[in-house]
Order: sequence, then C-alpha cells, then structure tokens
Amino acid sequence: MKLNKKGFTLVELLSVIVILSVIVLIATNAVVPMADSAKKQVLAMEANSLVRAAQILYVQESSSSSTCYSYDEIINAGLIEKDDDAYTGSISIEVDSDGNYAYKIWLSNGQYIVDGASPDITSDDVETSAADASTTCSVN
Repeated sequence: MKLNKKGFTLVELLSVIVILSVIVLIATNAVVPMADSAKKQVLAMEANSLVRAAQILYVQESSSSSTCYSYDEIINAGLIEKDDDAYTGSISIEVDSDGNYAYKIWLSNGQYIVDGASPDITSDDVETSAADASTTCSVN
C-alpha cells in the first residue's frame, strides 16, 4: 500500500496563519491613521465649500452688515446639494468699517469639528470631537 503524501502539515498551516495575521495587523495599523486623515480632509473641504456658499447667499441677499448663516439655511437656499443630518454648523460674516470681510466657520459631523476657523481650512484645523456646532454665531 502506497501512502499519499500530498497536502500540508498542521505546522505549515499554522505558520501561514500566523504570518498572515501579522501582515493584517501591520496593515491595519497603517490604514487606520490614513482613513482618519482622509475624514478630516473631507470635513475641511466641506467647510470651505460652505464658506463659498455663504458668500453667495450674502451677495444674493444684498447684505451690507455682519450676518450669520446656519448650515440648514445654506442647504435650504439650494447652494449645496448635500443634506446630511450629522452635519451642524454656522458661518459668521463680519464686515468692518473699511468694507473688509472676515469669515469664521463652525462645522461638525458628529465625529470631527471645525471650531471658529477662518476660510482656507485644512485638515490641521479639524479636531476630533463629538461636540455639536449648531450654536448660532452670536453665541460663538
């Protein structure tokens, strides 16, 4: 009788499983920070697009004084098509006596927040926080 010696031994199979587990562990530790950074960049881009939409709304209303727009007001004006219940925030537009504009934005998506930053927001301006940014500009 001839024995069939095809296949892998238990030690070989366990060795492969251990090696694959180590590779998955290393890959996970490398991917999670990149995903976190990408989410911060997305919120920063959303905040910058919200500032541009607030500028358009401000011009459309022909305002000449300082004002504040909530995230919902900009969405309802149809200037941004995204309507995500997780997003809250507001934008302050201040006009000084020389006619110069200053913008501040508060925007949160439930996981990250932009807290009173000026336009040209980068991922460095985004903080990890579950805080709500739905307060009005006058309170901020």
